[in-house]
Amino acid sequence: MKKLFPFLLILAIFSSCKKEYNYYYVTNVDSIYRSYYYQTILSEQQEITAEKQPAFLKKGDTIAVFALSNAVSKTELARGIDTLKKWGLVVIEADNLYKQDGRYAGTQSERIESFQKLVDNPNIKALISARGGYGAAQVLSYIDFSSFEQNPKWVIGYSDVTALHIALNNMGYATIHGPMVKNFTDAESVQSLKKALFGELTTNSITTNNNCATGSAEGRLVGGNLSLIYSMGGTLYDLNVKNSILLIEDTGEANYAIDRMLANLKLSGKLDALKGVVVGEFSQMTQSSDLPINEIIHNYFDDLNIPILYGINMGHDTKNLATYLGRTVKLTVSKDKATISY
Repeated sequence: MKKLFPFLLILAIFSSCKKEYNYYYVTNVDSIYRSYYYQTILSEQQEITAEKQPAFLKKGDTIAVFALSNAVSKTELARGIDTLKKWGLVVIEADNLYKQDGRYAGTQSERIESFQKLVDNPNIKALISARGGYGAAQVLSYIDFSSFEQNPKWVIGYSDVTALHIALNNMGYATIHGPMVKNFTDAESVQSLKKALFGELTTNSITTNNNCATGSAEGRLVGGNLSLIYSMGGTLYDLNVKNSILLIEDTGEANYAIDRMLANLKLSGKLDALKGVVVGEFSQMTQSSDLPINEIIHNYFDDLNIPILYGINMGHDTKNLATYLGRTVKLTVSKDKATISY
């Protein structure tokens, strides 16, 4: 027995560690999301036709502020939270909202547990991200969406929140790409988010410019931050774009990196599956000896002969208009006006 004791002790420690790890690693990949797995393999990919939309908000509803990405302070969120309350909403803050672990809003387990608690709360009608940065993809496979399917909620944000948009849009749920609580600085953008949440957003449009391509198409609007779309490729959360309209935007990248990301989408066959493209803001880019961003984008999309709405204020800039993702829209680009109709 004495000879067996060290072995048994090591086994007990290993079992304990494994148990603790499994506590955080939920089974949603097997029990829920794996049913969507073969849709990430293009040869097996089927068009997503389900459109499961959360109920639009009304005064008195509850919205929760979550933080899966970078750390944030109370001062940075004060204006946004006050605005949400002025809309007549009850605001709940995630347990980890003001915590910090390095760049993140708390440890992985704190972020997972806090977000899961909000997802599981049937009284919450919408989840809005405090800010972006990085971290959502780290914890995505640990989130159990089974209660979400019973009580769908609007998920709101952009940038790093694209990871959540992809996961939920692939499951057929509509989400909102738009300002996060830290970014409630531009009145027009904030008003567009309010309209989207309360079911009053009907169109987004710009004056047609030389980078647009005329035409019309209908399809699910999906996408978001190009870097996140690229990084989720080849995973269980690979974005399904079959017969969809793709929204892309990004910030702080070298122009050649955008080319690389688009090359990945082309080589994977994704671009050939598109019915239209919406190009948002590409801000704070580094051109160096590369082609300009508009030329890079045209090199990948022009031969597809699909409508392109180029240059709408969606993405990493002061003005960031809200739009619905995972929902069928009509894209119309005429000689004078380019419009997304919901």
